[in-house]
Amino acid sequence: MRVECAKFFGRLRLLAVWTIAVGLSYLTVNVLAMEQEVTMVRIGVLPSWSNVIGAAQRHNNSDMSSQFILVDLNIINAKTLYEKIDKVYKTIKASNVHVVIGPYDSAYQLATESLQIPYLSTSAVAKNAQNEYTFQVLPEMKWSADAILDIVQAYGWSRISLFYDDEKGISVLERLMTNHSMTVKAWRLPNKASNGQRQSIRDALVEMRKVLIETTVVLCSKETVNILLDQARDLAMLSIPPYGWLFYDPGDDIKILFESYRDISCNFTVLTLLPFNFSLPSGSQSRLNYSLASDALKLVSSAYNIIAENTQASNNSLTDISLKFWMNRVLRNSNVTGLTGMLQFNAHGRRNNFYLTLTSFTGVENYLRGYWYSEPYVMDLQLKFFDIQYAVNITSPFPLKGRKAQVVMIEEKPFTSLKRDHMLLKGNNRFEGFAVELIADIAEMLDFEYEIYLVNDGKFGNKLPNGEWNGMIGELLAGNATMSVAPLSINAQREEAIDFTKPFKTRYISVLMKIPTRETSYFEFLNPLSPVVWICTMCAFVIVSVILYILERVGRSKDTQEVEITVRESFWFIFGSLLQGNTDSTPTTIPGRILTSAWWFFALILISSYTANLAAFLTVKKINTPIKSVTDLAQQTKIKYGTVKDSGIMSFFKNTNIEHFAKMWAQMSEIEPGSMVDNTTEGFKKIKTDDYAFFWDTTVNKFQTLIDCEVMEIGPYFDPKGFGIGVPPGATYKEELSMAILRLSDKGRLHELEAKWWYGGNCPDLSKASADETSSLQIENVAGVFFILVGGIIFAAIVCMGEYFANAMIKASRQAYGKKKENHIGVDGPTYL
Repeated sequence: MRVECAKFFGRLRLLAVWTIAVGLSYLTVNVLAMEQEVTMVRIGVLPSWSNVIGAAQRHNNSDMSSQFILVDLNIINAKTLYEKIDKVYKTIKASNVHVVIGPYDSAYQLATESLQIPYLSTSAVAKNAQNEYTFQVLPEMKWSADAILDIVQAYGWSRISLFYDDEKGISVLERLMTNHSMTVKAWRLPNKASNGQRQSIRDALVEMRKVLIETTVVLCSKETVNILLDQARDLAMLSIPPYGWLFYDPGDDIKILFESYRDISCNFTVLTLLPFNFSLPSGSQSRLNYSLASDALKLVSSAYNIIAENTQASNNSLTDISLKFWMNRVLRNSNVTGLTGMLQFNAHGRRNNFYLTLTSFTGVENYLRGYWYSEPYVMDLQLKFFDIQYAVNITSPFPLKGRKAQVVMIEEKPFTSLKRDHMLLKGNNRFEGFAVELIADIAEMLDFEYEIYLVNDGKFGNKLPNGEWNGMIGELLAGNATMSVAPLSINAQREEAIDFTKPFKTRYISVLMKIPTRETSYFEFLNPLSPVVWICTMCAFVIVSVILYILERVGRSKDTQEVEITVRESFWFIFGSLLQGNTDSTPTTIPGRILTSAWWFFALILISSYTANLAAFLTVKKINTPIKSVTDLAQQTKIKYGTVKDSGIMSFFKNTNIEHFAKMWAQMSEIEPGSMVDNTTEGFKKIKTDDYAFFWDTTVNKFQTLIDCEVMEIGPYFDPKGFGIGVPPGATYKEELSMAILRLSDKGRLHELEAKWWYGGNCPDLSKASADETSSLQIENVAGVFFILVGGIIFAAIVCMGEYFANAMIKASRQAYGKKKENHIGVDGPTYL
């Protein structure tokens, strides 16, 4: 109904013009009678469009073909613009054409305006061009820009990326930026095939992903769109959610490209000038050019028929002059419907009152999404949407299925490390570790191939002052890696840059230090009792011995036949009782026996305590460290401490508000900046060579204590976080990876991997006290006992030799005295008193 009304009012306008002009035709009737009658329209065709116009003429109805004579307006050897205009002018005049069809050319436009011949331009006409006889068959770009703005607003897109490869994109960009609530970032892509074109397009997509934009408007050629889609698929930026794509394709040429993406659940909307599912005749190349050529011919055919009918009705002959005169006026009031919609023009020769078609592509099907009208169709509305059509029970395959994913890792035992013979191996076989086996299980479950490579800078990922990211996160944002499988902790800052799967392991932060070197003591057997106890014991020994002698001396009866206890025997008895030995003399008095009983009880308790402590001191390993907990580090300056630069642990210390952790960060970053290391290998080396404490993940620290018996882990643990697989922002395969991790956890596979890589080893767990962690007595532990024994032997030998020589000297002295006495008796004789 709307189209019929437009046709009716168009005919009324044409009739009015015809009535006004009929008088003029009578004034020139004598001149026109002298002209030869025209039976066919001579159409001048620009050289570049000869094949297009010819194809459109052949594939249209036979009546149209019989009405036209195509004249090739080929201009050669024109060195200057003036010369070209002159030759075009002369060629058109000599060819006696009635209308010119083809893409806009300023030389042809000036010539036709001068000759007052209609020029149907199939491309955009210059804004400052004279348009009295020039008609732009292709709708102005401003209408398409308005349509794109209306569509993205209707979709609710607030952050948009715009890719374009010619000047049309600038018009759309300007129109989109009129909506100040919308964020638009635009990239102009190279539209010529070159070595750098593919990389430039990939870089633009990566940059789009970095700024977290997920909706895109594309105004590019078919070739550029093909590369763009291929790179977007490689970067997993096509699937829904969250990505949405709007393509401006007036000729509906790119839909054939979508056939390669039927395995992806996507959200593509195409804005086109052609009807939904319009098919071209075989042999046609450009759908848009063919449609515009066909519409131009239809305009000329319709105008010619109207002029012929009106001329015949007025009993006049149709001559060249009258055809040229009326052709322009009839075209300006045209209301013909062509392949590109209603063919109507405004006072400036521009198209109006047409519509654009919206087609949606979901991956498995395409359907008519709606229309956009250049003139409001009802209540000032220009955009009309139809219901969204979704196929029932659509299952989207894993986006990486059948493809090779690039997996970035960092060398960090036990997650990822090179095998000893890695130089003889190739590909993924060069690596081993928890993360290597994890990605192997996930790839097998989701059916995709992968290639492992180590991050070049050896960093986990930290945001630089210029806003860029380094390490594995930088690899993901740069599009070099499909995912990262590593001990990459999930925190708020990283979550803003990339996406993470469900955690596959939980980590804490602990301190790794070198086990203090224990001092060797030959008299370690003295350690169970403190020096005070030893002194008190010796004093008690002397006092009890003296008291026992006094008690025995006072309380002994004079007529008793028992052996008297001397001072020496008293000391020997008390000493023997202390060592649980026997002596010949024993107390005989009741007070002496009471004192002896008390001494025996004292000796029993003392010896039992000594024996128990001696066993603990000599057999159980005791680690006396100057640092008992993490907070002790903050209260001293002797032991330096640090962590890995640009790591999640560094970010924790940098951003924490906890007092002692903030104090430690100031110590690490400002006072002792050299305490920060580039990687964990350097940190472990620094522990062994310097007086240094290393903050790192408990998962790695625990493994290090299992393979290196010279280091130990100090708690308590703090800052719990999860390790997740990192993927680019908006990656559509994140959920599948998360589900794979959960399935592996449910099957116990993650526990198996953890048991394989974190249990075992030759080093004892110093945090536990058990019989397995005791040691046999070494010679250095009991050497003092042997020294005392040897000393006792030497001292006894010396005493023995002293006694021997003393007794020998006494005996010799007595013998000498006896002989002297005998000699004295023999000389003087016996003496009698």
